[in-house]
Amino acid sequence: METEIASISKELLQRSINAEKLRYCYGCGTCTASCPVAKVVPENFNPRGLLQKIFFDLNKTLTEDELWLCAWCYTCYERCPQELKTTEIFLLTRNLAVEKGYFPKQPTALIKLILRSGRTLEVTPARDRKRAALGLREIGETVSEKALREIKIITEKSSTWRVRE
Repeated sequence: METEIASISKELLQRSINAEKLRYCYGCGTCTASCPVAKVVPENFNPRGLLQKIFFDLNKTLTEDELWLCAWCYTCYERCPQELKTTEIFLLTRNLAVEKGYFPKQPTALIKLILRSGRTLEVTPARDRKRAALGLREIGETVSEKALREIKIITEKSSTWRVRE
């Protein structure tokens, strides 16, 4: 039986994925073409394909490692001509996966990076300069101090996320 939290997450996810916008998404590929993770591991990560998997077979997608490869850099979100909230969709899908008991087997390195910077991808000053040259806002090397404190509280209270620093 689905928990109330999982039910709410699933409803939020369904609201976030606009079927009409997603239909136009199939022919675009801007998210995949601009994704730093897709450039490094194209055989393992395709944001456009992942969106389609989430829409057409959510339950299977919850168990796949590809879901955990998004680096939350927001490049796809900022460039999407359909204004799909790609990063938010992936985050909601991850939340739903965890609520249903699915979690990648080897997340320790990612968790350490999240604890240090609040992100799964390092944002260097060079990346911020490149973003500025494209007219995009600076992200900064870490999320806010408040967010980092909250992340640390979550990891301290959750045995799933507890790692040695």
